[in-house]
Amino acid sequence: PNYATPQTKEVIEKMLKAHGGLEAWQNIPAMRFDNIMHNNYHAKNEFAWWIAHEVFDQKTRHVYQDWNYNDAKIGYDGQQVWSENWKKANPTSFMLYSFYYFVNLPWLTQDDGVQLSAVTEFEWPDYGRKYHEITMSYLKTPVIGKSSKDYYVLYIDKETYLLQGYQYAVGNKALLKSLGQPPERELFGPLWRVITKYTTVGGLVFPSAFRTMPEANERIVGNHVIMNIDITTPFDKNKLIKPEGASIDYKVGKETKK
Repeated sequence: PNYATPQTKEVIEKMLKAHGGLEAWQNIPAMRFDNIMHNNYHAKNEFAWWIAHEVFDQKTRHVYQDWNYNDAKIGYDGQQVWSENWKKANPTSFMLYSFYYFVNLPWLTQDDGVQLSAVTEFEWPDYGRKYHEITMSYLKTPVIGKSSKDYYVLYIDKETYLLQGYQYAVGNKALLKSLGQPPERELFGPLWRVITKYTTVGGLVFPSAFRTMPEANERIVGNHVIMNIDITTPFDKNKLIKPEGASIDYKVGKETKK
């Protein structure tokens, strides 16, 4: 990553240590977790619940997701994104890494092309605590489904150096279109996220509960739980084989279709 100042590097390195270290995270063979979200925008119908079992190869970042509640599947083998029975408005290419980033954000500060701003101070309303504030942005599009305009504003606890919350904004064009945003708009957000619980797995500290708000401490628009984090079971490449009848939503080097 590109650090704006020596202090930025110092704070980020302390955050990485607080979350269990970079090397230990990099050596994970694969990661899987259950992602459960209740979307308060749709509280009166089944779409209020978003439930997925998500699996990632740590080296290749190939992806397999099983959305049991909706009888749907998503896969990415490095060349194409396919889906089976996907009916939600969010494009599958966007869904690939959405929660991978939310679960692994401290370590993803170390990806190529990441820019980390100078450290400022932020006092979160109603919490009465001040945090280190660092903006995380990109020199180029980091992965499929994200954009070079995406950014995160990290709020790092001054005592524990755990990532306590963040703002985030996304520039995926297909997502913006699905949300009915005007064509000239380049970003959706920022939204605010506060982490309310952590869990330690294999010495690594992951967020296990968090909530999303349109502004700091405003109404809650999403409640999230991350369960059954597994960082030892190898990735099953057979899961990446496109089922007969599944649709191809994205091919590397081509525009997103869905």
